[in-house]
Amino acid sequence: MELELKEKLKRFIDILRENNTITISTVSKDGKLWSTKAYYGEEDGYIYVILENKGRAFNNIRENPNIFFVIEKGEPIKFIQGEGEVEIIGHVDNFENERTIVVRKNFPIVPFLKMVRDCSVIRIKPKKVYVSDFSKGFIPRFEIEFDEKTFNLLKQMFPKPSKLKAYIQATRPWVIGITISAVIIGTLLSPKIDILKFILTLIGAVLIHLGVNAWSDYFDYKKGADRWDTLGSSRTIVDGLLKPKEVLMIGTILILISAIIGIILTIMTSFELLKILFIGAILGLFYAFVPIGFKYIALGDLAVFLAWSFISLGSYYIQTLELSPIPFLSFIPISLLVVGILHGNNMRDITDDKKAGYRTFASILGIKASQFYYALLIISSYVSLILLVAFKILPIWTLIALLTIPSALRNVEWAFKPNYLQFGMLDFYTAQLSNSLSIFIIVGLLMNRIL
Repeated sequence: MELELKEKLKRFIDILRENNTITISTVSKDGKLWSTKAYYGEEDGYIYVILENKGRAFNNIRENPNIFFVIEKGEPIKFIQGEGEVEIIGHVDNFENERTIVVRKNFPIVPFLKMVRDCSVIRIKPKKVYVSDFSKGFIPRFEIEFDEKTFNLLKQMFPKPSKLKAYIQATRPWVIGITISAVIIGTLLSPKIDILKFILTLIGAVLIHLGVNAWSDYFDYKKGADRWDTLGSSRTIVDGLLKPKEVLMIGTILILISAIIGIILTIMTSFELLKILFIGAILGLFYAFVPIGFKYIALGDLAVFLAWSFISLGSYYIQTLELSPIPFLSFIPISLLVVGILHGNNMRDITDDKKAGYRTFASILGIKASQFYYALLIISSYVSLILLVAFKILPIWTLIALLTIPSALRNVEWAFKPNYLQFGMLDFYTAQLSNSLSIFIIVGLLMNRIL
């Protein structure tokens, strides 16, 4: 059955949005063929790509702007084949809006562009595409030829960036696993569990973490540390998705809601809780507060180590009304990995942080010593876990977390490699390791309660 034009364009747009890499085939004036694969972003009907200026594909495009392209995920189920005409926009440093279209969709391209700066933004205007989509049954491949009328319709149908999605992105929700783990572990160490208190504790801890993330982005941007070619932030400000004041407002609202929950929990438990909440608030709120933020004066590692240990301690206290070193000590293996996440970030950004006037522990150590310090953090995490079990602070079931050692060794190996993707994304991989270790420890604690 022949599809209507709007339905064809919708399917074309859906495949464009679902994918992020494009294979471009170019032909020079003398007939030399060259293909390349690159990240892309899409907006207003155009496909934006960043190519290395010295690459053969880019040189061919200079001579002949007519190209062929394929967009797919590797399986012949849902893909686009097309012809297009390329317009060279200009050097990646000089065209912020066009560069942002690619970068905001493809975070891994940033460490590459830090190392290979001589790149240009191009945009492809599709002339004719063949769309194959067998994901919802057999529909014959269809063709779309883009005259001006069809292309204008395509531009009208392109969805605009979601404001709500940008607000969520500004809080970096993908990093809250550590906070959730701290609350769960502190709670599971308690002999009895009050579900309502647990839920309120979890919501309050998560909200303040999200709020501090937004504040950190705001102050980093104001201090000049967050730029389009730096890593670690939510990128909502540097990519133009939100204004700085909007990000500050989001963070402030979340922190205020968290404070209200803290007051409710204090009324439900004891005013002694205020002491723990106060210490946690100081560690969290002053982590990024300009100009005395702990992260700017080489105290970031200590601050994050204490902050999440105090979340575990506070969660335990809310359940038991007892101050005990057990929840604090029990979270040390994970707290050390949290420091590893921060240090992986700071080790990568030593040069950028120095330019911004930061004084991180990594910048004091230098790159070589920082690599060994990172290895020490990872190794110490597992040594502390074994010691905690040996001294019967954690149950023996939590030793199943040792199954994550291969991933830990991989991270240590990558810390000593100059590869832009492995070294540049070390904080991300350490966060994955931390989440895995946390899950195994939680499973071990649950098994100890059940068996």
